[in-house]
Amino acid sequence: MATFIQGTDIGNAWLHAFEAIHANGGSIVNLAVEISDPRREDLGVRRSIEVALMRMNDSEKSHQSIHTVANTIFPIALYRPEIEGAAERFIANALKSEFSRRHAISKQWGSYLGRLVAYPSRDGKPTNQLEFVLRQLRSGPPNFSDLYEVPILAPGKSDEMIDWDGEARDNADSVGAVLHGDVRADARWRGGPCLAHISLTLEAGAVSMVALYRRHSYIPRAYGNFLGLARLLVFLSVESGHDVGNLLVVTGHAVDDAPGRKHLLDSAKENQGEVADIEWRARSLGASWSDLELATVKSSK
Repeated sequence: MATFIQGTDIGNAWLHAFEAIHANGGSIVNLAVEISDPRREDLGVRRSIEVALMRMNDSEKSHQSIHTVANTIFPIALYRPEIEGAAERFIANALKSEFSRRHAISKQWGSYLGRLVAYPSRDGKPTNQLEFVLRQLRSGPPNFSDLYEVPILAPGKSDEMIDWDGEARDNADSVGAVLHGDVRADARWRGGPCLAHISLTLEAGAVSMVALYRRHSYIPRAYGNFLGLARLLVFLSVESGHDVGNLLVVTGHAVDDAPGRKHLLDSAKENQGEVADIEWRARSLGASWSDLELATVKSSK
């Protein structure tokens, strides 16, 4: 049976979902988590997870911080909305980052940011999905609220509805862009990509998002992924002139496969309640990350 979780903010949603996974023996199939206001998070819950990750790093393999995981989807250091042409600058910088990554010694499957701005299409030309979707959100006809799809599709020259060189054709309103679609490259057991599909809906002046994951490790990955998706949603909403709607994350298999699960659950419950706006833009020069330091987290009894 599928499980549906509703949360008011990122931290609240993560905590309710993690509690449900833990109560079900550490594994849930078909988990849907709604975040009603993805512009907000709970720093108390977040710090509890960061402490757990630090302890896991001491005892097992190295795990990335929540901020680093979020950056794989939307690196806020590249986005400065106060500068003219902020969206175009972000996309250009993301393309530079992806170009540099492709020349790295260890490439693996790629990156989510790379899939958004330079998907490797079958015809050999990269598809800039982020640019395409943003253009649609800015100019899409008001009579169609759900034409902003990021489907499981590998585009090629046979796709007659889109000019993949950059210009949408007359009947391109019903199609979207591509994030994840070639089973020869992406049908991995582990190691990503786990994010399979993004769907956007523009309704009543607000952009909402559905994200589909095939698998989610809730301690090292889920909160950071929620945060990265929220940042992407805010970016698309702000740059298209719309409000931010809700975020729904659907996972085929959600697990809490890490030691210390009960201790983390108790700590997150005890420290919840410090709700604040998420960071979705680059900080000013000289700013620090001191507000995310972990020393003040209380330990559970």
